Amino acid sequence: ERSFGRLIPTRFALFGTVGALGVIVHFLILSALFLRAGRSFALATIIATFVAMSFNFWLNNWLTCRDQRLRGWRDVIWGWIGFCITCSVGAFANVAAATLLESRGVYWVAAAVAGIVIGAVWNYALSSKFVWGRY
Repeated sequence: ERSFGRLIPTRFALFGTVGALGVIVHFLILSALFLRAGRSFALATIIATFVAMSFNFWLNNWLTCRDQRLRGWRDVIWGWIGFCITCSVGAFANVAAATLLESRGVYWVAAAVAGIVIGAVWNYALSSKFVWGRY
């Protein structure tokens, strides 16, 4: 696989770019639910994580893994389900860490970022292997 700057695989760089966009989606949803709608931080984080995870799947399937793109509604839906299952451990770690940190007085943005970082590498490694069949 080609490398970006000879150190980072191109696919990981694309996955990271999609992930960065997913962070924006995560914060938009989290802010809307937590700050605007007055939902609990834990509930807002769970919903924001699921929405961002779904967004990331669709964009990764279209861009990052375009050479192995899942096609047809059945394959795409099963791929999305597999992606969600595969990333659920990373998502659980994300939500658990963010919620714990926020409950201990860490500013909600920093808590959310910490949770996102914890889940990122896990999600890349396992989704690359189990959803798109490559690592």
